[in-house]
Formats: sequence, C-alpha cells, structure tokens
Amino acid sequence: MVITDKKRVLKEIIEKADEKLVSLMIALANEYNDNDQEYSKEEIEEFYRIKDEMLAHPETTFTVEEAHEQIRSKKR
Repeated sequence: MVITDKKRVLKEIIEKADEKLVSLMIALANEYNDNDQEYSKEEIEEFYRIKDEMLAHPETTFTVEEAHEQIRSKKR
C-alpha cells in the first residue's frame, strides 16, 4: 500500500473515530514527532568526511540549479 492509500485509510478511520481513539492517535503522533534525531559519533564523523571530500573537490559538486538541471535532463 502506497502512502497516499495509507493516508486515505487513515482519514476514513479518523472520520469514524470516537473521542478516545482520536486522543490516542494525537498522543501517538506527538510521541513520534517529539523524538529528537540523534546521530552516533560514527555518523557525525561520516558527515564531516563527506563534507571535507566535497570541499576538496569543488569541481565535482553542483549548485542547486545545476543539480535540478541534471535531474530534469535525465527524466527526458
């Protein structure tokens, strides 16, 4: 089931839900959204390694506009 189908089903459930179910769904959504993203030391080091590599070779990086053009030209 794709995300649009899941959202449609969820909307149908919400339309039929009683107060208790709506409250539970809100609590669940708040709990899910309150989780702060935490990165391990290894992940942070990898981010810095990638950044340093990109800065060391600026000729291989793209501006946002160049990236969009690359993506758009491949879809044709």
